[in-house]
Amino acid sequence: MKSFLRENPTIAFGLGLPLLLVVVFLLVSGIPALLVDPPKYDVLYATEYNNYNNYQNGVQISVVDHKVQVVYLGSAMGYQKPRLWRYSPKTGGVQEIPIMLPPGLVPLGQRPVTPADTAKITPIEVPDLVGLTVDSSSVAPDGYEFSAGTNGYSGDVFTGLFYSGRYRNEAVLTKKGRSIRLPNAGNNLYYANNTHFVGWVVAP
Repeated sequence: MKSFLRENPTIAFGLGLPLLLVVVFLLVSGIPALLVDPPKYDVLYATEYNNYNNYQNGVQISVVDHKVQVVYLGSAMGYQKPRLWRYSPKTGGVQEIPIMLPPGLVPLGQRPVTPADTAKITPIEVPDLVGLTVDSSSVAPDGYEFSAGTNGYSGDVFTGLFYSGRYRNEAVLTKKGRSIRLPNAGNNLYYANNTHFVGWVVAP
């Protein structure tokens, strides 16, 4: 067998290359998980956040002075209701934070939308967000970055060759090649690009 491989280097190369690629893939995907510290901060994000084409109507989530503010723009029922989540890297669990819509919203198409309807802003109280201090920076204090949809990868070209394709339509936390998939984001490809980053919970 050894003599056969020596006499046929092309065949030997063809047999050895897949094994070499497997070893390289294991090293590239496994080493960051061992060398890079896990995330330290909870992250808030919303799914089904389809206000890109309907920014004048519906639930809007933002961070002002390190506090999360949730408001409803307009007085008509929106096309979608975003779902807000809090992911804990310590437990790996995710908690949905309920958002209650204001009462008396007009169903879509029931009557024409007036300028007064569009200008109406209704604050929404979310008890689970009270007392939280949130950093809306794209990069967390511990160096992790939130990425979602087709931008769900951040790294060098070499690592990108071996980057798992399933992450490209999901929300992930990334740092120096280590990637952590966020639950309940990107499972539905129709909404994969509608995941909205809110911020990092830095206190309490």
